[in-house]
Amino acid sequence: MVLSVHVTTHPYDAPQPHPAEVDVDLIAPRPPRAPARGSQPPIAAATCVARSRLYTFVLDGNGQAIELGSGRFAKAYRGEERWHESKTQLRRPVAIKALQRGVAAEDRARFQNEKMILERVQGHPNIVELLCSGEAGSPGCGELFIPPVLRDKVDNDFMVLELLDMSLEERLKGARNKRRWDDLLAVPLAERIFRVLDYLLPVATAIEFAHIERDTCHRDIKPANILLKLPDRALRGSQMKVKLADFNVSKVEGSELGASLTRAQAVPGTLYFQSPEQETNSFELLVDCTQGSPEIDFFEDFYIDIFENDMFSLFNRPEVYTISAADRVRKKILLDRPFAEPSESNVRGRVVKAVGRPADIYSLGGLFYYLISGAYGNPKNLYDAFRRFVEYGKREDTNTIAAYIEHEYRAIQSMRAPKVEGGGAPELAFEDRFFSYKQYLDGNGELIDPEIMMIIAKAMIRNKPDSYCASYELKTTSISTMVQDLLSLYVSYGATPNAWLARVTGDGTAQAAKKPGPMRRALDRLFRT
Repeated sequence: MVLSVHVTTHPYDAPQPHPAEVDVDLIAPRPPRAPARGSQPPIAAATCVARSRLYTFVLDGNGQAIELGSGRFAKAYRGEERWHESKTQLRRPVAIKALQRGVAAEDRARFQNEKMILERVQGHPNIVELLCSGEAGSPGCGELFIPPVLRDKVDNDFMVLELLDMSLEERLKGARNKRRWDDLLAVPLAERIFRVLDYLLPVATAIEFAHIERDTCHRDIKPANILLKLPDRALRGSQMKVKLADFNVSKVEGSELGASLTRAQAVPGTLYFQSPEQETNSFELLVDCTQGSPEIDFFEDFYIDIFENDMFSLFNRPEVYTISAADRVRKKILLDRPFAEPSESNVRGRVVKAVGRPADIYSLGGLFYYLISGAYGNPKNLYDAFRRFVEYGKREDTNTIAAYIEHEYRAIQSMRAPKVEGGGAPELAFEDRFFSYKQYLDGNGELIDPEIMMIIAKAMIRNKPDSYCASYELKTTSISTMVQDLLSLYVSYGATPNAWLARVTGDGTAQAAKKPGPMRRALDRLFRT
């Protein structure tokens, strides 16, 4: 029960597979790389080699498939890759992700979407490697590939992925291996930042690659979608690998990949890490529409976050319009083209929020907050604390994130200041008397460093002068600025990434600084004298 997959290499293909994965004869020197989004020249048979890879499910002693995990519409099982035409018949473990039987058409479409997008974003060391994919009826996909014990559970529709140890969620909670869980609260905040960066920076660089090189947004960044390969304890030079996975709700900008799913219904995500435009992805408005005019009048008084690139339509009408601008004061929406349908008054319209690159940046900020708080803080509670500032829209010098965070920490210092004997509590401004700062504390009750909170706030608060991006900037490249700010934390805390790696132990955690021994102390006393 094996599946044969032929992998071919071509001197003009980009990117080239790793030489360890395909046995390639010496070929002509490769010319300059073609544009990433351009069409590739046709493949000539004389310039190619073909090598077979065989994939099969691994069964335990009782003939049962070994399940690795289960999601909304797919299950993952342990499999094996066999190099059929190699000199050594190499075998290595893999993960086979198969579509569950009886899922809804929407979930089936998401599974196909994930295959296509995961192929598109290959080429980055921190994105999970896709070895192959297929479905019943495609070349090489035999009916016997799915073991009999699984045929009532999954379809012959699958992806073969590299096998990793666990998700970041399992690592932090100890769900898979209690002895190898990472208790972030067990180390001081100043030390914890380096461990957090070990998890966060690889994900941020993967998102940077997806945004800028592949024009793709992930839209579901959370600990459960980050996979880890823990270091080999027997090898001192072994390092932890962090990989971003699960691209089933991703979207390619300017492409139909993922776009039809977004138009059909709200973009799913995980409540604690999803952006506001995902949480409330569509809402109704009472509107007046005039045929031939691009202006739409609406009559809602509550705060409504409408921006360019959002979509507008009337219920039960086929036409969908892109919003160019919105004016909350005048209560008008400006469409990208004149309203083409008959004029209507007092009808229900629908706005669907655009979800793109800014959503990924928001989720990275939420993930940073969750990790730096010791896997304790709820990013949604933090955003709720930010909401009053988010909704403040006046154009003035103090309407910046830097000024807001400075004010928040100044209020915190006033509340934490020791009471003067006989003088009562410190005097607070009236607007600060009901201020609670628990969202600025980690799980140990320590105050999170304002430099760290500044990066988190710039990611989660959009549409301010010093935000990383506006919520409607679907082509933003500001993820690179966020990556740079994360890297700068190494310098701020007095370390470099290479120096930090020297202190990482075999299980991926940091070892405490060793106390000097008797010889070291004797030498110190000698040289001091």
